[in-house]
Amino acid sequence: MQGSTANLYGILRDVIMLICTTSGVANAQPPEFSGYLTAMPSAIVLRPADEVMHQWLVHNRLNFGWSAAPFLRLDAGVRNRFMFGSASLTDPESTGFDAGWADLSWNWAEGRNLLGNTAFDRLYLTLETGKWKMQAGRQRINWGQTFVWNPNDIFNTHSFFDFDYPERLGCDALRITYFHSETASSEAAVSVARNGKITAAALHHWNRNNIDYQIIAGEHAQTDLLAGGACTGDFNGLNFRGEFSYFHPVNRFADTAGIFAASAGIDYVFPNSLMLQAEMLYNNTSAAPSGEGLMALYAAPLSAKRLSVSTWNIFAQASYPVTPRLNGALSSMYFADLGACYAGVSFDLSLANNLDLSCIMQYFTSLPSSALDNMSFLLGFIRLKYSF
Repeated sequence: MQGSTANLYGILRDVIMLICTTSGVANAQPPEFSGYLTAMPSAIVLRPADEVMHQWLVHNRLNFGWSAAPFLRLDAGVRNRFMFGSASLTDPESTGFDAGWADLSWNWAEGRNLLGNTAFDRLYLTLETGKWKMQAGRQRINWGQTFVWNPNDIFNTHSFFDFDYPERLGCDALRITYFHSETASSEAAVSVARNGKITAAALHHWNRNNIDYQIIAGEHAQTDLLAGGACTGDFNGLNFRGEFSYFHPVNRFADTAGIFAASAGIDYVFPNSLMLQAEMLYNNTSAAPSGEGLMALYAAPLSAKRLSVSTWNIFAQASYPVTPRLNGALSSMYFADLGACYAGVSFDLSLANNLDLSCIMQYFTSLPSSALDNMSFLLGFIRLKYSF
């Protein structure tokens, strides 16, 4: 860990000690612990090269929470991962990289076919008084409203395909929220990345006629001014969501070189618990170079400015509880500009209390009209998960 990590730990420790000393901890609650342990073998088949890669992943998550006083809480979350298999899937540099201001990730085992990593993705304080709430440290700031692609999620963009990380990445930030009422709030947040770039934005949220609205504005990574908004609502059981963001480069403010991203989705749950979802994304970012092939869809670095390497994207999914213990889902995507598509299937079986077995398959392929030269790859995963 670098010096910034020690500074962050020191600041959190000193703040807790100061507040607890001056206010007393008579109302402190017992610490809370939770987490899970998973074992997941996987395989990838690439075509037309007929290359097969495999990996075993053991993933442990630990969550800690402590309410030191009625107005003060500390939360921490850590991922421990050990993976072994094909050398190309165990990349120490990308796995150990921490994009936050504090370096809270380190590799404790490295080899040609194995890798062990521990990373803190949550470590923050929450202070609440009256209508005010302040959170400082590594946290998740989730401003997105749609299911797959979130143009408003400017602090913590995530990938739909990363199913084994439901908590998602956090950022090193200061966030202040003011609650006007039960249905209206305003907040401001500032985060600092590893490269020293600052993202700062404000959000206002309100409800009118049972529809939730929000607007955001700020600066993204000190390179773009941004503005956006979102709305969510329900019409006779049909849920609808939509959001958009516009990014305009600071150093080219006078021209029209902005990036616009918008997503809209609907979902409906039938009386038999069958759930159907659909969503569409438009973002006028440039397409992926042909040399990246289909892997650009799966592994491309994401940001709110580049939610997909295709301009037009369509998603559909159906999920259904086959039995009280077994749930199945089918999902698909169409990437119009690339002439490619995705299909996914998953089954989740509850074996016992806190013990689940999942089978997931993800398939990407180019279409005959695509310039990707008949490329495809298949990913398969079997996951056993124990929660505590």
